[in-house]
Amino acid sequence: MRKMFGVGVLAVVLLLIITGNMMLIIPLIFLTILISVPLQISFALRIKKWEKRLKHRNITEDEFYDLYTDMKRIWWVPNHPKYWGRLKTIYFSSLHSRELTLAQKRELYKVLDGLSLQGIPYPQDRKNQHRPDVKWDAF
Repeated sequence: MRKMFGVGVLAVVLLLIITGNMMLIIPLIFLTILISVPLQISFALRIKKWEKRLKHRNITEDEFYDLYTDMKRIWWVPNHPKYWGRLKTIYFSSLHSRELTLAQKRELYKVLDGLSLQGIPYPQDRKNQHRPDVKWDAF
C-alpha cells in the first residue's frame, strides 16, 4: 500500500512537470493533508490501545497475532516521544512474555525496527531455557 501511494505521488509530480500547470499544486497539498491526518490519528489510536492493554502485564500468544497484524498495518509513527515510549512498552511486554516463542519476538522486532524504533534490543535465546529447575529468566 505504501508503494501504491508513492507511485501515485510520483505520477502526479510527473503530470505537473509535463503539463506545467502550477494551479494543481494547491489541491494536491490539500488532498495530501486530507489523507495523511486521519491515517496518523488512526495509527496513534491503535498504538495507544495496545499500550493501555499491555502496560502492566505480558502479552499472551492469542493476543500476539492481533498485535502483529496491527503493527504491520502501521506505516509510520507520529514523531513524538509519547508514541515511541508506547511502542517500547508494547515491545518489552512481548519480550518478557514466556508464552511467545523466540521467532515471534523476532518477527515483532523486525516490524518495530522497520518503523525506526530506537533503543530496543534484539531478542536473544534464553540461557537457562534448558534448565527446568530455574524459574526466572532475563528475557
